[in-house]
Amino acid sequence: MSGAESPLAAGRTITVAPLTRIEGHGRITLQLDASGRLAQARFHVDEFRGFESFCLGRPYGEMGALTARICGICPVSHLLAAGRAGDRLLGAAPPPAAQRLRTLLNLAQICQSHALSFFHLSSPDWLLGWESDPARRNLFGLIAADPELARAGIGLRRFGQELIERLAGRRIHAGWVVPGGVRSGITATTRRWILQQLPEARASVQLALDRFVPLLDGPLQREQRSFGTFDSLFMALVAPDGGWECIEGAIRFVDAR
Repeated sequence: MSGAESPLAAGRTITVAPLTRIEGHGRITLQLDASGRLAQARFHVDEFRGFESFCLGRPYGEMGALTARICGICPVSHLLAAGRAGDRLLGAAPPPAAQRLRTLLNLAQICQSHALSFFHLSSPDWLLGWESDPARRNLFGLIAADPELARAGIGLRRFGQELIERLAGRRIHAGWVVPGGVRSGITATTRRWILQQLPEARASVQLALDRFVPLLDGPLQREQRSFGTFDSLFMALVAPDGGWECIEGAIRFVDAR
């Protein structure tokens, strides 16, 4: 600018670090211009992982145990991806029972991961309200304000985690999925346990819906209008009948219309 200071340089930068209530590590920088108005907002992912490098040259049988360690919240997703890559590499399609067990493992992860996301990370903002005191707008504040809901959230996540452990031997970073299938079948004891736990898990989900859905016509109307409303493409896996699929299936794109 031929010697003149840019508006951004004349302002100041606000850094929020570390971020809380996210899965991982990150920071936010807010750049104010000379008049004090927000000019830029950026989200930064700080850590270097290096999985792409240290997986090179490793035996294919190790990929599940290695890639599962990409994340402590969703290790099953990476484990399944490695297992499916091994299936294709060896030309070994899993038998139907193994495919169903893989799906069950993935559903268990969805249960615990979504419970963490809703009850622990998001609901303090949604259910306590943006205007509430930030010092209490957290999981402990939610426990004080709605202990029934907080207990339901903790129990639902425990159900998902324990199901993963019963199937795969451990709650995180399991190596149960292997090329061609899974390491072991499901026991009769685990089947009975699932059937016993499902009513409580379903009730916990319904309780969360009963608390959250009414807010969409109340305090969260503005968020409905502004969050995720931009035109975009959407991608998902679909089953042959057009239904939702979480492991196999075809990739389908739809536009915002």
